[in-house]
Amino acid sequence: MAYENLLKSVEENAGEREQEIRTRGRAAVRAILDAAEARAADLQQTSLDETKKSALIERNKLTYLVRVEEKKQLITRKETIFLQAVTMAEQRLLSLRTNPEYPEIFKKLAQEAAGAIETGKCHIHVDKRDGQLALDTLTGLNLPAVVIPDLTTAGGLVITNTDETVTISNTVESRLERIKEHRKLEIYSILFGD
Repeated sequence: MAYENLLKSVEENAGEREQEIRTRGRAAVRAILDAAEARAADLQQTSLDETKKSALIERNKLTYLVRVEEKKQLITRKETIFLQAVTMAEQRLLSLRTNPEYPEIFKKLAQEAAGAIETGKCHIHVDKRDGQLALDTLTGLNLPAVVIPDLTTAGGLVITNTDETVTISNTVESRLERIKEHRKLEIYSILFGD
C-alpha cells in the first residue's frame, strides 16, 4: 500500500508537473504569438508610414511639376499676348505718316535726336517719303544738317555726326524696340495687372 501510495503520489506529482509544463508552454506560445503579432503590427505600421511618406513626396513632386508647367504655360500665353499687342501697335504705327500730327511728331523726334548728338553739323537719315519734311523741320529748328533719304522706315530718323562715329536712331521701329526691351514689365503690368 505504501508502494501504491507512492505510485499514486508520483503519478499525481507527474500530472501536476505535466499540467504546469503545459500551462507554461501555452503561456510561452501565447507570449511568442503576442510578440510576433506586435512585431507584425509595428512592421505593418512602419511600412504604411513609409508608403504614406513616399506618396506624399511623390504628390508634392507632381504638384510642383504641375505648377511649374502651369507657370510656363501662363508665361507663354502672356508672351503671346504681349507680342500680339506689340504687333498691333506696329500695325497702327505703320500709318503714322498719314496722321495730321506727324510733322510735329517728326519735329520732336528730330529735336530729341539732335539734342543727344550734341555736335554742330550732322547727317539726318530719313525715309525718302520724309525728305521734304526733314528739310522743312531742320530749317525751322535752325539745325545745320545734311538730309540723306536712305532709310525705309514707318517714320522718324537716324542722326549721325559727320564722321558717323555717333549714331542716334529715333525711328518708329527703334523706339518700339526700346519700348519692348525697357518697358516690358510695365506693359505686362498694364496687360495683366501683375
